[in-house]
Amino acid sequence: MEKTQPILSASDVHRAFGGVKAVDGATFTALRGRVTGLIGPNGAGKSTLMGIVAGAIPADAGHIEFDGADITGLPPHQIARRGLIRTFQLSAEFSKLTVLENLLVAAPAQKGESLLGAELGRLYWGRDEDALVARAREVLDRFAMSPKENELAGNLSGGQKRLLEIMRALMARPKLLLLDEPFAGVNPTLAREIEQYLLDLRDEGLSMIMVEHELGVVERLCDPVVVMAQGKVIGEGSMREVTARQEVLDAYLIG
Repeated sequence: MEKTQPILSASDVHRAFGGVKAVDGATFTALRGRVTGLIGPNGAGKSTLMGIVAGAIPADAGHIEFDGADITGLPPHQIARRGLIRTFQLSAEFSKLTVLENLLVAAPAQKGESLLGAELGRLYWGRDEDALVARAREVLDRFAMSPKENELAGNLSGGQKRLLEIMRALMARPKLLLLDEPFAGVNPTLAREIEQYLLDLRDEGLSMIMVEHELGVVERLCDPVVVMAQGKVIGEGSMREVTARQEVLDAYLIG
């Protein structure tokens, strides 16, 4: 499909918490094969909107369409099975498992996890598991994390945990990846490496939506950019276009 076609559309999405309108009629699209940036001041409603898109937070009103299908109200696991995978602002690794084991846990539809697999044993699921291990090692190699294969995930640095989040998401073979502040707490050197990894994934056709506060990163990675303030989408376009709008400047200066 054309990269100018939307892979996800959110229409007039609302969500309130105790009378506070966290998301107030938000409408935006994410384009196929692009990194769509989602920016705005603290409290703009960005993370709540991403939670709604991923199915973790129910919307009070509105519709979400993903890859041509209405996913409004579906639970997170069903949305994930359709290929929409989310990473989180706070890393959520299995600290007592190795890096390799963390990747294997993220792979969907494993034969060995079924009742039939438990009954039939390795003869039934062994080849499938071997293929998953090989894929996980390919992902580790791609992100220069092969030396950490047998390291406990809890021992990784903050930046390495960010990489682990992205690698686990890729094990699920996403069509659309939601990245919630992937550079938070990452040192500048590793941050630039992660930028390049994301650019490579984009060039290979992976669609992404990225919530990010560092506008320099957004400018280098994202097109289009969606700007939120007070639960509403107040701008959508290239970084140059949205930052030329007075309401966007006011939102960042005034909050």
